Amino acid sequence: MLEMVKEAEYELLHYPKRGPGFFLKRAIKMVAGKKQAPIDKINWPNGLLAKALADYYMKNKNSEEARIILECLTKYFDRWISQGCRMYYLDDAYSGMALIDLHQITGEEKYKDAAECMVKYLFNHETDAAGSLPYRPEQKNGYIFADGIGMICPFLCKYGSTYRDMNAINLAVTQMQNFISMGMDEKTGLPYHGYQYESGVKYGIIGWGRAVGWLMMGMSESLAYMEETRPSYEVIKQAYRRMVDKVEAYQLEGGLYSWQLGAKEGPVDTSATAMILYAIARSLDTKVLIGIHKSRMVRGREALWNSVKEGKIYGCLAECQGFSMYPQIYGAYPWSLGPALSLFVMTEEKEV
Repeated sequence: MLEMVKEAEYELLHYPKRGPGFFLKRAIKMVAGKKQAPIDKINWPNGLLAKALADYYMKNKNSEEARIILECLTKYFDRWISQGCRMYYLDDAYSGMALIDLHQITGEEKYKDAAECMVKYLFNHETDAAGSLPYRPEQKNGYIFADGIGMICPFLCKYGSTYRDMNAINLAVTQMQNFISMGMDEKTGLPYHGYQYESGVKYGIIGWGRAVGWLMMGMSESLAYMEETRPSYEVIKQAYRRMVDKVEAYQLEGGLYSWQLGAKEGPVDTSATAMILYAIARSLDTKVLIGIHKSRMVRGREALWNSVKEGKIYGCLAECQGFSMYPQIYGAYPWSLGPALSLFVMTEEKEV
């Protein structure tokens, strides 16, 4: 596992790699008046890596590797803070999971202040008529993505629980309840990739593996920080349990999940597998799920471990480009390494 930790440390500070040619082309396009996407230093792939490293730190506080991890996380967040805590996209909020941990570890208020900047960005973000946060509001399409549930709700709930901010938790609850209501396929019980509230149309394919993983991670992590006494807790928990039952039926014999759950003869996707298994392990740990789910999780974890080579997790589907735009390119990416490392850390040394 230490190889994975070292790889995560390196990627956290260097992903994505951009050579001189990238910046030259970018400058030429800007001179020509073509708008360019901002260079985002706190993107969602790095957020997954940061959380995994923070998870490892919490389990191994007295180790030499924990000291190196702390230095790495500090450098990552200090770099962002020095640039003014700029938030460009909803998905930047996933880094907030590790940011809260860093504040708890160090006691330095600048990290709490930075987490507050993230929350304010989400509070001030455009919403649709139901209160959901469109993934890319500048595109003016009102699309709500399953990814967004995983990227923002855990942070909002962790922030709300840690700093006693019920408004943060309430915003997360709205996102989850709306997706449960409007983003699921009634026949299969699996999510579409997303939907649009105004038209009521659901978009993308049913059961895209990573969308399932994001949704499950979002709900499982959020439930871990919500008070069980609030009515919405039980509603979300039961919806989550129903989805887990449906999802597990698609697990392949070898333990992994396909890139699209129903495509059992298609390629496996280690990112979808890692996210799904992490969510199940997290929910077993918090007793949201009962032990009957353990054997499937363990079988999948062992299969995922066999995909590790030199600290990387291969067999990972490339980045999605939008609804129904899933390039069939497989390799080793941060979005398989991060959740897989979190899974291995959580399930190491104890039975879940």
